[in-house]
Amino acid sequence: MKLLPLWTIAGSTFAAFPPEPEDIITKQVPDRPGVSISYKETNICETRAKAYAGYVHIPADLADNDASSPYNVSMFFWYFRARRNPQHAPTTIYLAGGPGQSSMYGVAESGGPCTVLRDSNSTETNPWSMTNNVNVLYVDQPVGAGFSYDTLIKSTMDLTFVGSTTSTGVETFDSYNGSVLAENSTILYGIFPSQETSKATNNSVNAARTLWEFSQIWFSSFPEYKTTDKRISLWGNSYGGYWVPVSAEYTVKQNVKIRNGELNNSIILNIDSAGWTNGCTDMLIQGEWYPDMAYNNTYDLQILPEDLYTEIKTNITKEGGCLDMVKECRSLGETYDSENYSTNATVNQICADATLYCLQYVLGAYNAVSNRSVFDITHENPDPFPPSHLIGYFNRAWVQRALGVPLNFTSDSLSTQMNMFYNTGDPVRIAGAQSMQYLLDSGVKVALVYGDRDYRCPWNGAEQLSLQTNWSGAEAFREAGYQYIHTDIDDCHNDTKGGLVRQHGNFSFSRVFEAGHDVAAYQPRTAFEIFNRVLMNKDIATGKVSIGGQKNNYSTTGLKDTWWKKNVVPTPPPAPDCNLYSVATSCTIEQYLALLNGTAEIEEFNVVKPVGGTPGSLANYLP
Repeated sequence: MKLLPLWTIAGSTFAAFPPEPEDIITKQVPDRPGVSISYKETNICETRAKAYAGYVHIPADLADNDASSPYNVSMFFWYFRARRNPQHAPTTIYLAGGPGQSSMYGVAESGGPCTVLRDSNSTETNPWSMTNNVNVLYVDQPVGAGFSYDTLIKSTMDLTFVGSTTSTGVETFDSYNGSVLAENSTILYGIFPSQETSKATNNSVNAARTLWEFSQIWFSSFPEYKTTDKRISLWGNSYGGYWVPVSAEYTVKQNVKIRNGELNNSIILNIDSAGWTNGCTDMLIQGEWYPDMAYNNTYDLQILPEDLYTEIKTNITKEGGCLDMVKECRSLGETYDSENYSTNATVNQICADATLYCLQYVLGAYNAVSNRSVFDITHENPDPFPPSHLIGYFNRAWVQRALGVPLNFTSDSLSTQMNMFYNTGDPVRIAGAQSMQYLLDSGVKVALVYGDRDYRCPWNGAEQLSLQTNWSGAEAFREAGYQYIHTDIDDCHNDTKGGLVRQHGNFSFSRVFEAGHDVAAYQPRTAFEIFNRVLMNKDIATGKVSIGGQKNNYSTTGLKDTWWKKNVVPTPPPAPDCNLYSVATSCTIEQYLALLNGTAEIEEFNVVKPVGGTPGSLANYLP
């Protein structure tokens, strides 16, 4: 490859570096030395309500993110006021998954105010936005995700990078020892966060600590937070199934300390509800159900052969298998790292080993024998839906100028993923069912919303999670039946396409029909109605029954399971659509090789030649 001397970079005509932020308002936070909020009003994505993008800056000595090696936090947010009555609307904090995925996915794909079009240069309004009746605060967390950062470093990004356990595809200019790879269509120059795992969140509890600090500052000091309704909810997707209940529980417990006089200079954050779509929350419960989703599902797709299905079930339950390893991880964690800072090397290693074993010998068999997408069992890899157009959009200079950000967009923080999977084993360490129990017994509404075509965090395991959560209303919840989710409240008898819900009081589990991992992208109205009904204290099934108070006795009625409701595999599956910013998940091997050898034709970040190619994930073809 051609190398470009370092001294020529400043004069380069390449436009990948973000423009200098302008029209920024900066506010120092009283009684918090070094803490500030910087922001600007935005006029992109949303045209029907006011919105503001900015940062909460927290210096290392105040950022409670790591007991051994704290680091600076500049946490990006995009706050959308509700389209209707924002001055009297509750507020929701939205957290994307990953771990390390930007919450801009929530803005522009997963039920947010707009959808990015195929040119990655324009948007259309989403009529079923979470922001219709609710103020929504989208937060790029943890640091390194999206536009959040610890420090800003000139770096290259390799768009053909397809994954590693030791690197992220982003290399600092300094690492090239005097010469930097020449910029081209797949090697981009930009400003990025450091890729150091020591400056990335290493577990969900530490992420909750940082989010609480952020929220304390934002809700007490952000000038444009103007509503009489002080209720706060947390919602998310995917790994948000960990972030949301853990962060909500942490906040409720902090509220108790504040009320008891144990925390000074802090405000009560009134947590009203916690909800997530297709989240992984507690692998001790959900982990058992992966092979069943791939062997016996409502789409009549037997993806695993019977002998492999039996082997995986054995890997889960055998002595020293997945469940035993998860239990050992949690037991040692309680003994030697009870505050969950992930500072005990032995606990970290045992939990990381458990995570990798369960991933390889339980979840991973699906990929080994199938070309089907983990995000939608009815689609083949590379899966083009939902599309990846938003990544290119947020890397447009005019979009970055509109948001006032000083760095390029990182869709997923791979340093966070490496930390949490390979260094601390967070996916098996977190006992999400306990967080759910605490929240429900504290009067917080909890809503589980799952598309029935997802394998990454399948609905059958989530149903078991709902049934095995032991809160004060657990028995009544288990006795409740399933009802259809009616989105057209004027025609409830014929409106049966949304899904089925079991609900008792503040707790609900919804199976959404014909939806993959990102429910709102597949079934926007159904996702909106569920979210809206939870926040407005209405029943999920019809939206007509008022649900209020911890001791309410509302229950759905009907059959005790939903397996009788079968689905049809859509035909034909969507054709591949290779995007330059998501090569690893959207491109065929032929398109990938064309990008490497420079023969691919690209328009607006989309590979238009070669067209299509061999089905299957790139991981199946690369060493």
